[in-house]
Amino acid sequence: MRVKDPSRTNSEKPKRSKRPNRPQDEDSSDDISGLTCQHVSQAVDVHHVKRAVAQSVWSICAECLKERRMSDGEPTAPSDIWLCLKCGSQGCSKNSEGQHSLKHFQTARAEPHCIVINLSTWIIWCYECDEELSTHCNKKVLAQIVDFLQKHGARAEPSSSKILRLREENSETSEILKGKNSGNGASIPVKGINNLGNTCFFNAVMQNLAQTHVLNELIYEMKEKGTKLKICHASDSQLDPLVVNLSSPGPLTSAMFLFLHSMREAGKGPLSPKVLFSQLCQKAPRFKGFQQQDSQELLHYLLDAIRIEETKRIQTAILKAFNNPTTKTADEETRRKVKAYGREGVKMNFIDRIFVGELTSTVMCEECENSFQR
Repeated sequence: MRVKDPSRTNSEKPKRSKRPNRPQDEDSSDDISGLTCQHVSQAVDVHHVKRAVAQSVWSICAECLKERRMSDGEPTAPSDIWLCLKCGSQGCSKNSEGQHSLKHFQTARAEPHCIVINLSTWIIWCYECDEELSTHCNKKVLAQIVDFLQKHGARAEPSSSKILRLREENSETSEILKGKNSGNGASIPVKGINNLGNTCFFNAVMQNLAQTHVLNELIYEMKEKGTKLKICHASDSQLDPLVVNLSSPGPLTSAMFLFLHSMREAGKGPLSPKVLFSQLCQKAPRFKGFQQQDSQELLHYLLDAIRIEETKRIQTAILKAFNNPTTKTADEETRRKVKAYGREGVKMNFIDRIFVGELTSTVMCEECENSFQR
C-alpha cells in the first residue's frame, strides 16, 4: 500500500460510493453528507482499539518511546499523535522525524490499517482516500469510537504527562542518574556487588534496580528532609492544592538511596550491600541467615517495605499541615479534607509512580453499543 499524492487530480482518487438520495433540510450546508469511505468497514475495529488504549500510554508514540526519544530528545507533541482505528497503535505524524503513523499504514497486512484519528484535534483521516472523514456521513462506528477516545483521553491525560515530567532538563546530577556521563554521553559501566553469603538472589535484584533510571531520578527528588510535595485532588474541584513538607525518609529508603548513589559513583572494585541488606532483614526477617531465597519474593518485600515508609512519611506531612488533628479535636470538614488529601497523597510515593499500574475493564452493550469503563 502507498500514500496517495495530494497533488493528483480528483479523478485519480478511489471511487466513492454514495448512499441513496434522501431529502435534506434546506438549511443544511454539508455538501458531502451523502459520501462514505469504502474502507471504514474493514479498517475500523472498536474492540481492538479499546483493548489497545487500555494497555498503552495515552497520546505517546509507541515507537518513539521504544527508541527512547522521550528521554533523550524533545518529546513528540501531543498534536502530532495519530491512533490507528484498526489496532489502536499510536504513532507520530508524517511531518515528524519518525513518521511512525505513516510507516504503520505502509506495513503490508491482510487487512487495511489506513484510517487514523488525531488525538488532539480528533480529525479522522484515511490514508487510502487521502482525505478527512466525517463522523456524520460515515458509519456510526466512527462516532462511537471518537466518543470513547475523547472520554478515555480526558481520564488518561494526567497519567500520560508523567513520562514527560520524569525528565530533568539542566542538571548534571540528573545526567549521571540516567546512566550517562555528562562529559561524552557514554554509559557508566555496571559496578559489581559483593556476595555476603548466598545473597546472589539479592544482588541480581539490586543490579536491575540500579539500572532503572526512573527510580534513580524519583528517589533523588524525595531523599531530602523538607522536600515539598504538592497534592492536587482531581475529583474534588473545591479542594485547593496542598503543599506539604516531608520529613526525612525512613531507614530502608535512606539505605536504598545511598546504595543507588554509590552504584553510580566512579570508582573501582565491587560495592558491599551490607547496610541495605541489614535494613531489609529488619523489615523482613525471613531473609536473615544467608540462605538461598527467591529473587521475586525479595523484590516484593523490598518495594512493599519502602512503600510503607513513604506512605507514612506523606501521611505524617498531611497531618502536620492541619496541625496534627485528632479524632476529638478535628471537625467534620477537617476530617474530610485530611481523608481526601490522604487518598491522593499516598498515590504520589515513588514506588506507586513507577511500579504500580491500574486495571480497568470496558463493558459494552451489544444492543446500543454504548460502553463505559470501571
